Amino acid sequence: MDAFDKRKLVLDQLRWLAVYIGSAFVISILLPFPIDWFVAIPVFLLISWYRRKLFLKKLGIKDKGTRININLTVIKNLFKSFPLNILDSTTSRSGQVKYYCMSCGNEYREIACPKCGSKMKRAG
Repeated sequence: MDAFDKRKLVLDQLRWLAVYIGSAFVISILLPFPIDWFVAIPVFLLISWYRRKLFLKKLGIKDKGTRININLTVIKNLFKSFPLNILDSTTSRSGQVKYYCMSCGNEYREIACPKCGSKMKRAG
């Protein structure tokens, strides 16, 4: 990405930031307090929706407006990868972080080194 593309990207982000802040300012000036929240949130969502449509149009992707398909097996496998009990000591030691004493180099899992009593440790 050359300097021109970065500059164009930053200017585009600043323009959208100005649109968001400007719409919030106008809504908050024109409407009283509790009502402006109920108007501002849908306005921000509509601006975000419009911005996403423009972005997809730039990329050449058609937005069909279809629902998102949720693959439940992927979600199940994600949660299966987490251990049931994080503090369980019976899990394999290969995935756990090893701590080494900064003074003597002893590997330990307590707060202080059992060999020299130092609390300074590094992860290895």
